[in-house]
Amino acid sequence: MKTRKESFWGLHFDFHARPTDEIQGKNLKEEDIREICRELKPDFIQIDCKGHPGWTSYPSSLGNAVPNFEKDTLSIWRKVTREENVALYMHYSGVFDAKYCSEHPEERTLMADGVYHNDSTKLIGSYSDDLLIPQLLELAEKYGVNGVWVDGDCWMALTDFSPETISAFEKETGINLEGKLPEHPDDKYYYEYKEYNRELYRRYVRHYVDAVHEKHPDFQVCSNWAFSDHMPERVSANVDFLSGDLNPLNSFNSARYAARALAQQEGHPWDLMSWNFRNIVGGKQGYSAKHPNQIKQEAAAVIAIGGAFQDYVPQNRDGTPRMYEIRNLKDVSKFVLDRKEYCHRGEIVHQAALLLSTYDRGMESTHLYSRTGYEKVMGMCALLCDVGQSLEIVCEHTLMENINQYKMIVVPELYYGLENEVIEALLAYAKNGGKLVLVGKNTCSIFAKAGAPYSCEEFYEFVTTEKANGENGHNNVSTNKYKPYCFTMDKSYFGAMFSPCEIKAENGKINAYFAEKPTDTLNPVSATVAYGEGSVTAIGFDVGSQYLNGTQFMHRDLMKEIANSLYEPIIKVEKALGRLEVVALEKDGKLMLQLVNAGGTHANAGVASDDYIPPVLDITLTLSLSKAPQKLILQPEGRELQFTTTTDGKITVSIGRVDIHSIIEVLN
Repeated sequence: MKTRKESFWGLHFDFHARPTDEIQGKNLKEEDIREICRELKPDFIQIDCKGHPGWTSYPSSLGNAVPNFEKDTLSIWRKVTREENVALYMHYSGVFDAKYCSEHPEERTLMADGVYHNDSTKLIGSYSDDLLIPQLLELAEKYGVNGVWVDGDCWMALTDFSPETISAFEKETGINLEGKLPEHPDDKYYYEYKEYNRELYRRYVRHYVDAVHEKHPDFQVCSNWAFSDHMPERVSANVDFLSGDLNPLNSFNSARYAARALAQQEGHPWDLMSWNFRNIVGGKQGYSAKHPNQIKQEAAAVIAIGGAFQDYVPQNRDGTPRMYEIRNLKDVSKFVLDRKEYCHRGEIVHQAALLLSTYDRGMESTHLYSRTGYEKVMGMCALLCDVGQSLEIVCEHTLMENINQYKMIVVPELYYGLENEVIEALLAYAKNGGKLVLVGKNTCSIFAKAGAPYSCEEFYEFVTTEKANGENGHNNVSTNKYKPYCFTMDKSYFGAMFSPCEIKAENGKINAYFAEKPTDTLNPVSATVAYGEGSVTAIGFDVGSQYLNGTQFMHRDLMKEIANSLYEPIIKVEKALGRLEVVALEKDGKLMLQLVNAGGTHANAGVASDDYIPPVLDITLTLSLSKAPQKLILQPEGRELQFTTTTDGKITVSIGRVDIHSIIEVLN
């Protein structure tokens, strides 16, 4: 069986078992499991074993099994997958365990208001030693499963205000809280206390991972979303792989954002999971299976970055697989597997980088780890991808290690800011020849105060200047209405914008202007200014989050013009009818240029499922390669492409269409 590092394509089934479920095992058929293995050819399968309610769907000896079994379902899954040489992993809910919390009320997380959370186990408690570790060992020893995908873990970990956690904080840090709970951001020691709780989560993961590995070193463990965009920091636990399940309502944008956040964790195998369905249909709770073309597009966003891909179809309430839905995935399986040799575990060639700040996210998020505030980075990622940038996402630990290797670094709108040494390093990067792009009025203001070569003047953000509930213009809810402005690049078209600042720069190249009305005097909202050997570009509004929440073609026009003026990429989209995402991926010493169709209705909340993704047509690319290629092969079709070489050594190649995902293999 393949290890997770070797795996490329997988299937995930779960149903979060409850005691009211139907009899487990009564309708489970070996031939269904065998059909899944043989027809869809997954490298691994993940199935339910304990969901968020805290009940196991197999006959565990540890007292939390659902009451109704006719057969030992897990034994059947293990028997067939072993015979078919398919690895078997467990879906297991970690911190999120309603049953354990109900039976051990003292082990619940205590919130600042004195109310216990009924589903979240506290990180300093005995849950991992009482249940989590013994149950994982049972799965390894009795059933011989290959590993576990721990769900409901980092994103369910909460700040705990129990006496035990407060006492431990005071003892370890030497800080005396004097009986005052650091509940709000303006409370003394709020950030120190929250960071201490984050460290408790890291210790919790290290503890259960190391305890299981001590007895079963080959048992592969992942904590879902740990060390990802939810938890954007250096890997600090001996997990065997990284993973996450995508936002089902905007999965394509979620995929290309989360994929890049995981890909930066060098040396750690990773995958992402699509939900095979939408659970909100027309604003109401409902279930609508996606068309295979939608799943292929989501898969393309993941595998084009070098990751592995898995698809999630729920199990029936008796634990049986939904064969009617699974059988529709044969084409998805072929699509993914056909591309393995051109994608899997490839690495992005350094070109453009987008900062996902560990520090800023930590200061911003009210949870320990979550998607809170994701709009600014996810939207900027989508925008840069949509204008043809081969893009990486970096946190401080990868940024600082590789800062001078990036041709362009983009800092999205910041909530709080960056540590001084990071700001200094970014400005030094620009001064030494780099191209630094700063987005959002808060970001522009922070860097202007640090010495960037421009100044900012803020304009009214709201229709009324009174602010309610601490509104800061980024994520908090306000009763006030945002004041609309318009922006333009050349007075030909005017788009809508919000929360601007004027960028004042002597001798700067103005990229865009804004005003209250098109007939008013226009003020510069974006400028590129020479800075030492390089340049700084300031964009004085939050174009990333505004693109995600209200896409305008002018957002793309602005970013494309800025990026194209700053550096020459390895692959440049000269022409395309449609939106084409490109990734310069290196695999096994070869350049594999990934072409992903970014069109379709994936971000439209009014479309639950869609069978048609318009192809990208009439594509012309320019390649700037260090060495002239012998051949360009379009994969996985294996079709040789004709190309021309310009007088300055660049390669021009045309492609008639990209339906969902194609790869140009560069042969030297």
